[in-house]
Amino acid sequence: MPDFADRPMKYIVFAASGGAEAPVLFPHSFTHSWVAGELRPLKAVSAGFVETDAAGQIRCYGHSSSLNLPSRPEVDTALVRAHLDGGKD
Repeated sequence: MPDFADRPMKYIVFAASGGAEAPVLFPHSFTHSWVAGELRPLKAVSAGFVETDAAGQIRCYGHSSSLNLPSRPEVDTALVRAHLDGGKD
């Protein structure tokens, strides 16, 4: 599992056709709105920041001001963890 403790990243969860959701992680220097624009026509459903907490666990939090979207901490954290684990739950 990556360690984001020293370098939190941003993320957006996109809804794909068929209702599946997938997170996209990117550097803090990119704006949420720019990344979402590059991935049109996918629909952004949540956005925020991802970091490793004191226990070494991935944690999603916050919101995107440029997209006016909140994070869904529990749901988004589970999605990011699953994708970083290669789809294993």
